[in-house]
Amino acid sequence: MTRLFGSGKLIDSEIHDVESVATVYSLLARLWICEVDEPVLKGLSEEPLVSALEKVGLAFPTDSVEQLAIEYCRLFIGPKNALLPMQSVWQKTQLESQSASSVAKFAGLIGYELPAPALWDHLGVQLDLMSHFVLATHSHENKDIDRDVACEVANSFFERHLNWASPLLLATSQRACSPLYRSLAEVTQQFLKIERVMRSPASL
Repeated sequence: MTRLFGSGKLIDSEIHDVESVATVYSLLARLWICEVDEPVLKGLSEEPLVSALEKVGLAFPTDSVEQLAIEYCRLFIGPKNALLPMQSVWQKTQLESQSASSVAKFAGLIGYELPAPALWDHLGVQLDLMSHFVLATHSHENKDIDRDVACEVANSFFERHLNWASPLLLATSQRACSPLYRSLAEVTQQFLKIERVMRSPASL
């Protein structure tokens, strides 16, 4: 059983759609990693992303690029009271290297490289890496890949590095002024909850 998206809500389906799950991980990752720029804003207004936004319930940005940048900085960068979207901050209350090193080791298994100047334990990086793991579990390009092992690695990564974000997402949804970032937090929360259920031992 896999996940599809319809009627503005995430739903379960018997139809296998790995690419849809990977695409949602990738889209959420891009919005968390850094502020929205002109190319991204343009892409969000065109197909296929405009339909994807509607299906997952993510609010289309109505603010200007400058307003979105200010909101992103206020929420996630600072200079004060920022909701730093890093695993170590929310689990250890400070930046430290253990979780980042763990993510980097997982990334090395599939040759993944950082998509932007960011720390390895940044939520956006973790979401983006998970999108690659999802695709790797059903890759037809390399027949030497053991899919059972790939699934085990993906589930292990999720358990270690995507089970921490609920407090951050709740705080973001409460503090955000922009509909985009409020809905981003809510959709990410909902999506990860469904993924957590789907990746639990009882569902495998």
